[in-house]
Amino acid sequence: MLSWILKRAAQWVLVFFLVTSATFLLSSMIPGDFFATHLLDPSIRPETVAQLRHRYSLDQPIFTQYLRWVADLLHLNLGYSLFYQRPVAPVILDAIVKTLWIGLPAFLIGSLGGIVLGTLHGIYRGRGLGRLLDLISTVALSLPSLVLGLAALMIAAKTHWFPLGSMSASQIQGPSWIWLADRMHHLILPVSCLTLPILALVERIQAAAAGDCLLQPFLRSAQSRGLSGIRIFCQYQVRPALNPVLSISGPLLGTVLSGSLVLEIIFAWPGLGQTTYDALFNNDLFLLVGCVAGSSILLITGNLVSDLLILALDPRSRDSGQGARR
Repeated sequence: MLSWILKRAAQWVLVFFLVTSATFLLSSMIPGDFFATHLLDPSIRPETVAQLRHRYSLDQPIFTQYLRWVADLLHLNLGYSLFYQRPVAPVILDAIVKTLWIGLPAFLIGSLGGIVLGTLHGIYRGRGLGRLLDLISTVALSLPSLVLGLAALMIAAKTHWFPLGSMSASQIQGPSWIWLADRMHHLILPVSCLTLPILALVERIQAAAAGDCLLQPFLRSAQSRGLSGIRIFCQYQVRPALNPVLSISGPLLGTVLSGSLVLEIIFAWPGLGQTTYDALFNNDLFLLVGCVAGSSILLITGNLVSDLLILALDPRSRDSGQGARR
């Protein structure tokens, strides 16, 4: 077990290094740099721009910049953000925390709701409830995050029931519960838009697995023993069908991150997606690489947790020591 964890950890460290290195090299091929727009300002002399580029080592060859960045990375230094005028690491950490405000509830609600609805879909496949769930999940999977976000903004603008964006109202005073209630109010729309595709995807995967469980002998044996319906549902229909869902829970974080990239821009939510947009728009090389590094850490953590959950829940995986099969 320990050797498997160490082996997987070594693989993910290699993946992290390759992804961040590729992002650095590809981003460095974008014409211009952070100070390129300064040349369009007649009040800024070209000599000043050259001094700024030299100060931040942007005038050095790409390979030299890359080696310097790798050396800093080994000391857990992700560089300096020219846009935010701060070190990249605290900027990324703050952005990840804000993204988790919408990503974690969406992931949990979507996963748990999808498991329950998917199991019901598998049980009632071909009947009225099964057909209804199939239609709803198909429609939900067909709607891009951009469409969901814009539709939610239109509802908020017409009804005035929800705020149009940001994390909180501009001025919040009073006890902490007032601040928390305001944050929850601002979370409703972005979390709902991010939850819907996750719920639909998990529902369809769980439905297929639950449908297969109906044909297994252990389910008929449990029914013949006169066990309660809720116990049969939880222990003999939900749990045996969890492996496919757990195996995609790591990559499912990619859906959360890609969806949050669009939704954070639409709802002006200052998370990792909005920070990535700022880095791209302003050609902030080290900030962009830091955003990719933060996303990679979240994906790696999600994949590692999903593998550990499968090891814990599936005795066959535990006995073979192989973890999740993809």
